[in-house]
Amino acid sequence: MDFVQRWSDFWAKPDPAGVHTIAHPDIVMNWPAVDEPLRGLPVWEARIAGMLQRFPDLVLRVTGHAFNGDLCFISWQASATVGGRPATWEGIDRMILRDDRVIESMVAFDTYDLRAATA
Repeated sequence: MDFVQRWSDFWAKPDPAGVHTIAHPDIVMNWPAVDEPLRGLPVWEARIAGMLQRFPDLVLRVTGHAFNGDLCFISWQASATVGGRPATWEGIDRMILRDDRVIESMVAFDTYDLRAATA
């Protein structure tokens, strides 16, 4: 449960400098609409910085979670201003934990509304 609380705390006020609190230095992330996995903490920090540059008020709220050993699922609802309007969308992270931090993650959410709003 500690990991879910740290994940929730991080995404309630995301800051690239704090990503090490939830992510392992060797993290590998599979992200929607990105062909190759994102590898390593610096790449993930840069990804978060880019997201916050586009959506400065981005927050994610945990809507559910489940564990099976080192496998963790977190469902979430995101909110941000997109194209000048408030937007919300839902997604899920499937994560493998090592040392209570994410070593591998697959993020899934529908990107249609985000792409349409920012086109």
